Amino acid sequence: MRKTMPPENRFRFTTAVLVWIPIIIVLSGCGPSGRDLSDLQWLEIQQALQDERAEVGKQRDLLESDRREFDERERSEPVLAAVISASALLICCSLPLLLVAVLLWPRKREQESQAVCEAMLDEVVAVRNLTSGDTKRISASPAPKRLAAGEE
Repeated sequence: MRKTMPPENRFRFTTAVLVWIPIIIVLSGCGPSGRDLSDLQWLEIQQALQDERAEVGKQRDLLESDRREFDERERSEPVLAAVISASALLICCSLPLLLVAVLLWPRKREQESQAVCEAMLDEVVAVRNLTSGDTKRISASPAPKRLAAGEE
């Protein structure tokens, strides 16, 4: 069961509430409203907001261009790396074949060996003539004899 207040206490309670509620509202306050700002301040705020939006737009454009650049690199660099590695592999595989081809390539040795033989014969004849005191040189025969095992 609920007890009811006597009328005097009820009157005191109601007056206390009615006095304290406006005091609390006044002390807490709501702060300055938007109407307290002057037109110049509003213009400054709007200009600052537009400047910030312009800066954000520029930064977004820079970010987008960087993204495109990196995207292009991601597409082109793997292709470039594949080309470089494939060409290096091709060169490495072809080097032994090139070496074998150089070693097996036919050479003209007859002219070189004939010139070496004539030069050695000239030196032997010159040394023999100097030791014997005779200064005449023996002329080389037009067809030198071959002393190879297969020819006689």
